[in-house]
Amino acid sequence: FKMSSYPDLLEYGYQIKEELGRNREGGRITWKAIKIESQEIVVIKQFCFAQENSSWSGYKAHYKEIQVLQRLNHPAIPQYLESWSTDDGFFLVQKYIEAANCALQRGLNLNKVRQIAAQLLDILIYLQQQEPAILHGDIKPENILLDEELNTYLIDFGFAHPHDRQLSGSSIFKGTPGFIPPEQILQPTLASDLYSLGVTLIYLLTNKTLTEITAAASPDEPYQLDLSILLPDIERSFWEWLKKMTHAKLSQRFPNAWLAKQALVSLDAPLAEATPEKSLNYPAKSKIVLGTLGIATLSIIAVESVNFALKGIEFSLINLAIAILAAAAIGVTQLGAAAIAALEPQTRLQGGILATVIPTLLVFFSALIWGFPEAVLIAAAVSIAETLVISYYWWQIFNWRGSNLVRLVSWMVTVSTAVILGLQLI
Repeated sequence: FKMSSYPDLLEYGYQIKEELGRNREGGRITWKAIKIESQEIVVIKQFCFAQENSSWSGYKAHYKEIQVLQRLNHPAIPQYLESWSTDDGFFLVQKYIEAANCALQRGLNLNKVRQIAAQLLDILIYLQQQEPAILHGDIKPENILLDEELNTYLIDFGFAHPHDRQLSGSSIFKGTPGFIPPEQILQPTLASDLYSLGVTLIYLLTNKTLTEITAAASPDEPYQLDLSILLPDIERSFWEWLKKMTHAKLSQRFPNAWLAKQALVSLDAPLAEATPEKSLNYPAKSKIVLGTLGIATLSIIAVESVNFALKGIEFSLINLAIAILAAAAIGVTQLGAAAIAALEPQTRLQGGILATVIPTLLVFFSALIWGFPEAVLIAAAVSIAETLVISYYWWQIFNWRGSNLVRLVSWMVTVSTAVILGLQLI
């Protein structure tokens, strides 16, 4: 392309520098440009009605991308800046990311792929936590960017849409053959993006083409990839995780990105060279702070409650057994509530009600049945159970290498400080 063939966007405050690429739908062109006022480098996507091979579906994808990006604010998703329409098309402006297309990366080692997987799952968790949840719909190497430090970015939201059970996938959802699971054709789910991510990871781990990857499947089950052929020498634990990510049967796949991330983090092999800044996004940092405060607060309440209860009741094995049973019951309830909320973001309210109502009722009825001091002891048991449950999820949020000792020391310092403070307040 010569400079004269570039669109003239001076009246909008931008100067085109070079073409970055064209979408498979002929009417979509991506440009690298400079915002004249600030000299900031940006990416401008153009959809041309007059362009040969442009289509109405391409227009809808471009317009949908604008609608989705306006809702999002995540460091690994190029930020939406502005957009405008002209007589012959649309223009969408996003922040420019200095990174290479992931499709250029082949035969990466396992540790690097695991780091990429963890970051992409963080992005999917963010998308799935929106109200309603957002499905990307076209995860593949071409829509992933990697910088020199292996920071990962997800781009091209032209096929993204809200997760709505009322809509059929055939009418609103597309994708790239080979990367999409079977259910995406009719009814995409939160697990559909996971299949696409799994195939992408296989692509990065091997030097095989997409055709060669999809050929490693049974004729009877074209979506069920044979990992024993594709990755015969891969670490077993990651092999099992990747098999679950790419299972053709929806019931055998991880139901959402959060559970897939927890399973990945729990694997024995470390996530290599991952730093907190790379693997931990802002919402996760907030959860760590809130979790730490919750652990400390509940520890103080537990110490105060135990001391108060022991002043009002006689210590006995029966009372101790009741308290332990109460703590176990609440612990199971809390884990169940968390599982409900994790399976579908839309059920977060029901999970929250279950998490708060059951402990409250347990303490209330224990007061009616046994008396006030015993109810305080039950409340202490509830506080201990809540502390352990929060500690468990607080522990899962950390995912960078070498953090086990840091996590253990942080948790012990938090609880010990809270216990000491609780004793001082007595």
